[in-house]
Amino acid sequence: MMDNEKRIAELTKYIERAKRILVLSSPTLDKINNEEDYRKHLLESFGEIGRLGQKNIETLEEHFLPLLDPDRELAEDDVELLRTFSSMLIDTTSMENIDLPLIYLQAERLMEAAEKSGSIRDKVLAADNMVIASYMMINISIRLYPVFNDCFRYRDVGLEAAQSLLEYLDYDKFLTLPDEECREKVLVNSRYIRSLFVWDDGKYAREEANRKDLDMLKRALALADDPFYREHASEYDWDIHVFRTLQYLSDFTEDNNKHQFNQEQLEEIYRYTLQLVEFLKAHPELESGCPPIEQQFYMARNSYLSGHSNIDDYRKALLKIMEEGDRHDFTARGMFVSLTAPLEYIFSLDKDNITSEQEDVIRRIYIDIASYAYHMPKTGVLSFMLTFISDLLKNFIEVPGGMPFRSMCRRLIAAMHPPTYVHSLNVAEIAKFLGNELLEKRPELFSGIYGAEDAELVQSMQDEIEEFIYNSALMHDVGKIFIIETILTYGRRLVMTEKDFIHTHTRVGASLLQRYPQTSEYADIALAHHRWYDDSQGYPENFRIADSKYKTIISIVQAADCIDAATDRIGRSYKGGLSLPAVIDELRQGSGTQYAPFVVELLDDTAVTDRLHKILTEGRDENYRLTYHLLEKL
Repeated sequence: MMDNEKRIAELTKYIERAKRILVLSSPTLDKINNEEDYRKHLLESFGEIGRLGQKNIETLEEHFLPLLDPDRELAEDDVELLRTFSSMLIDTTSMENIDLPLIYLQAERLMEAAEKSGSIRDKVLAADNMVIASYMMINISIRLYPVFNDCFRYRDVGLEAAQSLLEYLDYDKFLTLPDEECREKVLVNSRYIRSLFVWDDGKYAREEANRKDLDMLKRALALADDPFYREHASEYDWDIHVFRTLQYLSDFTEDNNKHQFNQEQLEEIYRYTLQLVEFLKAHPELESGCPPIEQQFYMARNSYLSGHSNIDDYRKALLKIMEEGDRHDFTARGMFVSLTAPLEYIFSLDKDNITSEQEDVIRRIYIDIASYAYHMPKTGVLSFMLTFISDLLKNFIEVPGGMPFRSMCRRLIAAMHPPTYVHSLNVAEIAKFLGNELLEKRPELFSGIYGAEDAELVQSMQDEIEEFIYNSALMHDVGKIFIIETILTYGRRLVMTEKDFIHTHTRVGASLLQRYPQTSEYADIALAHHRWYDDSQGYPENFRIADSKYKTIISIVQAADCIDAATDRIGRSYKGGLSLPAVIDELRQGSGTQYAPFVVELLDDTAVTDRLHKILTEGRDENYRLTYHLLEKL
């Protein structure tokens, strides 16, 4: 067996390749001069992704995946390797992380191994690893509204692990901890447990949940004043402990007090914010963890919410923070200014009484955030950023002359993963063409759309229906915004959790589209475009295409989605694109089950297939050119 040093060296190369893959998947235009160079660069990039990905698959299969086999008895070296690899994949301070689902799988395996060993040290280290892994998985799954029940499962697992650590805060048990590292893990988790507080499943009443939240951190803060812990954890950084606990307390009121702390609790949080600012004045060496601009933000928000200042002063403070912030800081700290402050400004607004001045701010915020999402390096902070993006889209405000909701969605897709944006453009073109053919040949299939109950009325509304087909297809993958980090997992095979995440994009997208009048009619298409025509397979399982008035359009977009995805040689060139005839053969084999017969029958016409070929070649090239020019503006 290869020794650990060599295995770690191979896994280090895996991480380096994984980071390179992220960069290649969404290249900037820094060294690209025109649209043709951009297309060539993408083709080369995804070719390299394919090569790097294959190496990573081989590395994991040789050095990592065997360790996850539940029938394998882990040796001491195996356990140490899992710990080391996990720590290499994540940095809780910078929020940089790679391969979160792998981290969680490792955490589960380490918990199993610790239970078997019975060692206190093994149990403490494994529980700490599980808390971190659970928190990261909560961050991914909680944004997948309304399909976010998994976040409660991760919460419960994480809380169980954290509670097992906090039991060691008992004086007698604390003395049983074998070394300084274990004592540090227990003390850190006394405050870090706050990151696991997700209560929206009704398990706790809001008032009870808020009280638990505050009491937990107040207890963590009190540890610093207890001589027992000071004596028996003398090497622990107590200044960092106090600082972070005060910071967590100050951050409880996120999203304009979405947790609904009562007035007495808000006053208490405000006092802790004052303590935070004073503590950092006395400890300027810690200020990098919470710079003055971030302190100003906490003070402005908690002063307003507790009644010590008014809403106008709060908004002025947020605008000042946005103006003074560094829009080229793409760290977790930089996101605080470029994403948190703008979102809090939006949350503070009365949507029914927005002034012209506020409209100007909203327009600027959306342009700036789309640009920030594009320029941000696609590194390990991507998952962190997506939490902000999901909140933005779920609370979007359209203003006259500003960016429409669907345009914002399209810009964000283009900014974070251009191949998905081009795919959406291609699917829209293909769907519109196939829809036009069906409108000409079988208009009765569209009965019921726009109130047209017969073929004659359908034909009179052909332009409107074609536009609807195009726009609905354009938005069919909008739910992928929320799982971009999973979409970017090119360097290995997806684990079951990630496949589940992929499957959520239809329901998440439909839910998002339903929020806004201008896109609500597209929801069924986004929801069902991976459902089989005969409703026998696909997802979501609880949807029947036959019951939707848009059933014909769903079938058109489903086929268009398949045709583009299967023939793509850029966005999916790591797998290699099929020829159009090969894809048509697949559609014919699935006619009547996976695909609608009336769509597949269109492909018997050579004029139709010739036009499709043109869309998939010249049309696709044109869409990459359009994408290039869009990204130039960002």
